[in-house]
Amino acid sequence: MRQILSSTAALVASIGVGWTANQVATQKPSAPPAHGGPGQTEPGAAASPDMGAMLMNALKSSPGCLGVDAGQFMSGKNSIVAWFESADAARAWYGNPVHKRMMAGMGGSQRKPLEHVTSNGPVMVIATITMAQDGKGTIEGFPMPISQISIELFSPLPGGAHVNGRLAPEGFKVEHMIDYTGQ
Repeated sequence: MRQILSSTAALVASIGVGWTANQVATQKPSAPPAHGGPGQTEPGAAASPDMGAMLMNALKSSPGCLGVDAGQFMSGKNSIVAWFESADAARAWYGNPVHKRMMAGMGGSQRKPLEHVTSNGPVMVIATITMAQDGKGTIEGFPMPISQISIELFSPLPGGAHVNGRLAPEGFKVEHMIDYTGQ
C-alpha cells in the first residue's frame, strides 16, 4: 500500500499541480507551490526528478501524440491534455515506460487500454486532479491533500469552426470543421 501511495503521489506531481503549462514545459517553477508540489524539496534533501516535465516530454515523444498542454480550470482542477491521432496511438502511449511506471505504482489495471473504444479515430485524453482546500475532502490514506483525480477520454464530434487556430493541434482531425482564417 505504501508503494502505491508513494507512486500515486508521483503521478499527482506529474500532472503539474500548481504549475502553469509554461512552467511544466520549461521545467522551471517560478516559486515552489505552497502545498509542497513538484520542484519543492526539503532543505538539504536531494532534488527529485521533475515528474511533470518527464510526463509531458514522454507524451510529446510518443508516436501519434499530436500535442500536449497543461493548465488549471476555474474549478481548481489541474490538468494535462494530450491529443492522439488515433485510438491506436493512445493505446501505444498506454505501453510507454513512463506511463507503465505510473500505472504500476497505482496497482496497475486489469483492463485492456481503451477496451470500450470501437473506432480508431482521434482521441483527446485529459488527466485532472484537484487539491483539497484546507484539508477538507481529502482522499483517505493519500500522502498529498487531493480531493479528486481522473483520466478521461474524448473523441471529436463533426463540425465546429475556427479563426487563426484551435485548441487542438492542427493534426487532430475533426470532420466538417470550418476554417474562417483569412476570410
